[in-house]
Amino acid sequence: MSDSKAPGKTSPKGAQQFSPSASDRRRHKLQHHREVARDSLRQLLRSPIATFMTVLVLAIALALPSFLFTTLANVSRLADSWDSENKISLYLQVGMSDQQVENFVQKLLIREDLVAIDLIDAEQGLLEFKQFSGFSEIIDSLPANLLPAVVSVLAKDPSTAGLEALKMELQTMQQVDQAVLDLDWVKRFNAILLVVERIVIALSIILACAVLLIIGNTIRVNVESRRDEILVSKLMGATNDWVRRPFLYTGVFYAVVAAGVAWVIIELTLIMLQTPVLQLSQLYNSQFQLQGLGALGSLVLFLISLLLGTVAALISVNKFLNQLEPQ
Repeated sequence: MSDSKAPGKTSPKGAQQFSPSASDRRRHKLQHHREVARDSLRQLLRSPIATFMTVLVLAIALALPSFLFTTLANVSRLADSWDSENKISLYLQVGMSDQQVENFVQKLLIREDLVAIDLIDAEQGLLEFKQFSGFSEIIDSLPANLLPAVVSVLAKDPSTAGLEALKMELQTMQQVDQAVLDLDWVKRFNAILLVVERIVIALSIILACAVLLIIGNTIRVNVESRRDEILVSKLMGATNDWVRRPFLYTGVFYAVVAAGVAWVIIELTLIMLQTPVLQLSQLYNSQFQLQGLGALGSLVLFLISLLLGTVAALISVNKFLNQLEPQ
């Protein structure tokens, strides 16, 4: 019997292996990410009270340093406005007539080392003092106005040495009783701001570590509760990336929601402080207003929170994945 094949007939072929394209793999991976994200969110919503408490603690830990940095930025902005004035106050001799004061001011106007001059005459100074001191009745009982005229000059040279030299020169003028340039308090204030800034940075690092510990411990509890599920998945061939993915999304959800709550806390606090701060600034003839985080500050808050959540989840999951390797 011949083993030759009959003409016109072909032997049956084996099963063909299907190889998905790169676009199919990307689409499948994206679909899996969406499913894992939805499942992680459902897991959080199944225990709303515990989730809310965790988010609130995280939000407070994020809001405190953010609020302190915002406050520090506002105070620094206010200090910069004080620093940039470069003013010297000249208290003139008491009893100078209006014509003498006017002649003195005209003499100052022709100086090239001054860029601006502001005159508060004795009568205007008395009215302002009565308005803000609360002793108007006592002042009215005085026989004469004992307040001198005050001339504030803005120096062209903003350096400390230039201001000191100009102050000493103006002090020698006959019409000037006293020239005041108080830079020491500005230096002390800036030194205090520097110390506070270092304290805020140290506090921020401590609270960032607290956020890492809180999210990491929460993820650890989730991993422990799904130990058997993870072990079965590993036995069936699941990769570490596949097992790690839902816990990373959990950490991301905690971080993003906590950053949003922290942002709301900061903005509400600043809104509550806006009116009293504005009233206080108006008492000093200033239009200073509090500024919030702004777009850049808000973005930094969310990015730092997202980074902390992701790192905490990675550390926690990787540690326990090593312990859950099947024997």
